[in-house]
Amino acid sequence: MLDATTTRPSRYLENRHLALALFAEQGYGQVSMRDLAAQLGIKAGSIYYHVESKEALLFEFIEELYEQLLDNAALATRRHRDPAACLAALIDAHLSLHQPMGLHFRLAELEARCLSGERLEQARTLRQAYEAALLEPLQQLAGHPLDAAGRGAVASIVSLLNQLPAWLDASGLPAEQGLELMKRMVLGSVRGAMRLP
Repeated sequence: MLDATTTRPSRYLENRHLALALFAEQGYGQVSMRDLAAQLGIKAGSIYYHVESKEALLFEFIEELYEQLLDNAALATRRHRDPAACLAALIDAHLSLHQPMGLHFRLAELEARCLSGERLEQARTLRQAYEAALLEPLQQLAGHPLDAAGRGAVASIVSLLNQLPAWLDASGLPAEQGLELMKRMVLGSVRGAMRLP
C-alpha cells in the first residue's frame, strides 16, 4: 500500500513494457504515436507528456539493454582475472539477460537502424563499449591486440548473442538446452575467429 509520501507510478510507467512489446511485435516503423497511446492506456493527446517522441522511446529501450550489459560486463571483469574465465562469465551474463530482456535484444538488433542523429551515435557508442568489454579478454587470450578482422568478429559475435531469443524460439529446444548449445556455439565461434586454442 502506498503511504502519503509515496506517489503512485503513472499509467505510462506501469504500462511501458506494453510499448516495448508493440515495437518488437509490429516493428518500429509500423507503430504510430496514436498506437503507442492506445497500447499504454493514455489519451492520444496526452502521450507527449510522457514520451518525447517514438524515436526517443526506442532509444530508451536500447539504452537500457546496453547499460545492463555494460554493468554485467564490469561485474564479470572485476570477479574474474583469468581471461578465459572472464570471457565465459561475460557470455553467461549476456545469455542470462535474454529471459528478462528478450524484447530489448530484438529492438537493439532489428530496430536500432531507425534511430538518427545523436541517438544513433549514442546507441553505437554503447554497443562499441560493450564490444570493447568482450574484446579485452580475447586480446589477453590471443596475447596481442586484435586487428580489424578480429574486432569485426567480435561485432558479429555480439549480433549472434543478441539474436538468441529468436533463435531459441525457432529451435523448439527447452530453454536450458538451447542456452547451453548457444553458449558452446558462441565460444566455438570466438575460438575459431580468434584462432584460439
